[in-house]
Amino acid sequence: MTLANSELAVGLNRFAMALVENGRPIANATVRYEFFQVDGQAATKRSETEAAFRSLESGGKGLYVARVDFDRAGSWGVQATVSQPDRPPMAGRSSFQVQAQSSAPMPGARAIASHNPTVRDVSSLSDICSAQPPCDMHELSVADALALGRTLMLVFATPGYCTSQTCAPVLGEVQKVKARRAASASFVHVEIYKEPRNLVVADAVTEWNLQSEPWVFVVDRSGVITDRIESITNDAELEASLMAAL
Repeated sequence: MTLANSELAVGLNRFAMALVENGRPIANATVRYEFFQVDGQAATKRSETEAAFRSLESGGKGLYVARVDFDRAGSWGVQATVSQPDRPPMAGRSSFQVQAQSSAPMPGARAIASHNPTVRDVSSLSDICSAQPPCDMHELSVADALALGRTLMLVFATPGYCTSQTCAPVLGEVQKVKARRAASASFVHVEIYKEPRNLVVADAVTEWNLQSEPWVFVVDRSGVITDRIESITNDAELEASLMAAL
């Protein structure tokens, strides 16, 4: 069991784990999470929920995701029970920390009106988009999009320089949603680096205090973040999140 979150904090979190057996990813299983608050040697069960498998491209690599509301900081634990056809259930446990406050903005916070560069500020779109070919989500800055008063899907990703190797496919999943929902929402892509060869982080990434990549944020018409999604996701999860904010 490998936790996919770079941080978890008091409030609503998208809790995500990769599950493996004998070095191979477990895909498309039925998974149930049980969460425990840990105090020394004592563990108190606080909640349980089903997890959804979110995969990219071929479907083999993915995460088991659940929305979890942690009500206090400190030491926590999770037990994941995995059920697969024609096999007895398996269970694994892992511990993690919940912070009092997150670095990246949480659901319920107001979106930060970053003035990231757009197509109007550069001579070549490749200057602000490392996707090949560059994507079509650089018409608006975050500040521009918020000023429109429309629901916003904002993706921070660097396909050409991604350390997690998931930026390009996640950006592709966002583009699938854009193809269906561009009439209802705004879509903005922000690169992680403003000088990628020197690994100089973009101003907007600093303003949003992001410590990993990729991230997707959904923001409602009033400028409040309704969801944040770190690491692997797919168009089904993204579209459901967007539709909930419309």
